[in-house]
Amino acid sequence: MQIAHPTVHILVGIFTISLLPFMFHKTALADGLGIKISPATFRIEAKPPADIWTPFTIENQSDQPVNLTIGYKLFNKQASQNGNVVFLQNGQPFHGQDKNIFQKMQIVDDNNISHDTIDLGPQQRERFRLRILLPDNEPAGDYYFSLILLKNNSNQDQNIINYNKEDQKSSSAFQLGISSNVFLAIGDKEMPQGAITTFSTSLFKEEGPVPFTLTVQNNGLHFFTPHGTIVIKNMFNQTIGKVDIPSSIILAGTSRTFTRASTVTYANISPQQLIWSEHFILGMYTAILSFSLSNNGPTYTRSIHFLAIPSTLLIYFILSVLILFYIYLQVKKKMK
Repeated sequence: MQIAHPTVHILVGIFTISLLPFMFHKTALADGLGIKISPATFRIEAKPPADIWTPFTIENQSDQPVNLTIGYKLFNKQASQNGNVVFLQNGQPFHGQDKNIFQKMQIVDDNNISHDTIDLGPQQRERFRLRILLPDNEPAGDYYFSLILLKNNSNQDQNIINYNKEDQKSSSAFQLGISSNVFLAIGDKEMPQGAITTFSTSLFKEEGPVPFTLTVQNNGLHFFTPHGTIVIKNMFNQTIGKVDIPSSIILAGTSRTFTRASTVTYANISPQQLIWSEHFILGMYTAILSFSLSNNGPTYTRSIHFLAIPSTLLIYFILSVLILFYIYLQVKKKMK
């Protein structure tokens, strides 16, 4: 049995397929429906044959009963490579070798009873498990999708809710729901294969904060979750700053440009950049990146340099040089 990595709660969201067909936005519902699902992300690694049981909980925090329909929706891997969840459009090629992978999944309760829908009373909290049963001949590969719980409204159009139960495995007809993202890697566990394609900053700076662009490519068969730091040293080789790189999943065959964890915005600095937040900087600096593709490696190191001279200081320096040069010319002229 294999258990997914636990993460933080995800709040109930609006799933407006008719307006935004391929994006899932997690926001508070206007009609007061309050549902919470935990964890927000499943990371599952499995070597067939495998019988996987991944626990999660659903809580109805409202004072009204709710009925939820279970569905799955695949990510568009290339469009989702920088952390945005973008679903495959109808008619787009299926990602993965096993087109019947969702038929090997069930949502079961503590009594091992399979559910296609879930009923929750007011303030009720229930435990469930995502069960994935993989045969010995299951082909290796990754699947990235959302487990979606869609609200059934009693006043909904019956043409919407009376659909074939087999179609619900990839249904996108409902408007309100919650989701957890699932990253499923099937096959032998391998050492992550990747490369740092970009680690850069501008050579000259007048002041901080200092932005860094870091892009990493996943060249392997499975997703990985890298981690790392950027250490800042001054011209005397003293460590004066550090930037922690937020943990992020990089999907197989895609690249990711890392974004800062802080929600603070900076003028003229892209959100797709990491930030050393020091404001006053002066002199030559070295930024040393230490980056591991997983807890077991491999680890890469990169170094870049940048020069910081405040604009006012630069102006004073130029004026001083000009004044000294003028004095030199005057002295030279008098000596003649």
